Amino acid sequence: MRGMSSDSPVSLSSPAPSSPLLGQRIAFIGGGNMASALIGALLQAGCRPADIAVVDPGEAARERLRERFGVHTLASAGPSLAGCRLAVWAVKPQTFREAAAAAAPHLGGALHLSVAAGIRCASMQAWLGSDRIVRTMPNTPALVGLGMTGVYALPGVTAEDRALAEAAIAGTGRWVWVADEAALDAVTALSGSGPAYVFYFLEAMREAGTAMGLPAEVALELAIG
Repeated sequence: MRGMSSDSPVSLSSPAPSSPLLGQRIAFIGGGNMASALIGALLQAGCRPADIAVVDPGEAARERLRERFGVHTLASAGPSLAGCRLAVWAVKPQTFREAAAAAAPHLGGALHLSVAAGIRCASMQAWLGSDRIVRTMPNTPALVGLGMTGVYALPGVTAEDRALAEAAIAGTGRWVWVADEAALDAVTALSGSGPAYVFYFLEAMREAGTAMGLPAEVALELAIG
């Protein structure tokens, strides 16, 4: 996919042929659905389970991640996170500040990539003590590798950091860089909410088909096709 011109407020990107995250240590703070999707994609790209650590207070979540991916899991952040090249913040927005207070002291050299909805970079800067922050707004199809993600980077993020961020989200689908953090609000409204409208539309078409006598599965297949 071609990128847009440098004068544009956005630039489109596509996955690189090889991941710069290979051989790098990666920390996930939060082990929910989006973290699982990212971890699965990273492993498919060649990252090793031994290089990925996930911090999640939920015992069931940690057990699920160990069984599914073989990654290292932690109930709380600690010194073992030191040396991670990338920290992916996949916590619920309301727990971000508390999680940052516990983990940030061990992640001083990491690039921080957030998939937490609604947490602005200024807050993350204050809580993490870093200006190497990339904020993303993925949508639901990202969970199955067919998403569209809006991405914004603070000025302190280098070209190398951007490559790391792109490698981290490459398995979620496509992405678009925006030059202004405020543009992520528009991303949320468009690609973030858009799939739900498509699902409602398809559901309405299926119901119309069944009302005309078609089996529900046939009506849905026709609506999708």
